[in-house]
Amino acid sequence: MKSFLLFIALLFVVTLSSSSAPTVSHAALAAKTERALMRFDRPVTLMDVTLRGEYLFVHDDAAMARGESCTYVYKGTTEDPNRLVVAFHCTPVQRNRVDYFTVRTSPGATGDFELREFQFKGSTEAHVVPMNLHDAHVAIVPVN
Repeated sequence: MKSFLLFIALLFVVTLSSSSAPTVSHAALAAKTERALMRFDRPVTLMDVTLRGEYLFVHDDAAMARGESCTYVYKGTTEDPNRLVVAFHCTPVQRNRVDYFTVRTSPGATGDFELREFQFKGSTEAHVVPMNLHDAHVAIVPVN
């Protein structure tokens, strides 16, 4: 009888301890914003914009979850609205984890390289650049 009561008490403790553990909601996971600097020594095209020099890539998971533009690329090192080059809604894809910010390119029709996707340091999720400008919530802003 004592063994049975001890078993019930242990079962009760285990049940309470596992149910009181906080859970992480999908909204909390979607609220992450990542940033990375990238320097292009050779011209790279990103959605009809030629990148050369230093650019800040910003990705907002909450905006992506809402279906809005979630990727912002700024000329320079800060999130200055006056330096925004392009904003678009990316498509997430699973890749192997990377140890540094990574951009993937392919040869374009004009001979320059076109940026096809990017991936932040430590992440297993890459972000594919949309090929169709009209379906991607794209804003391309000329930078002086």
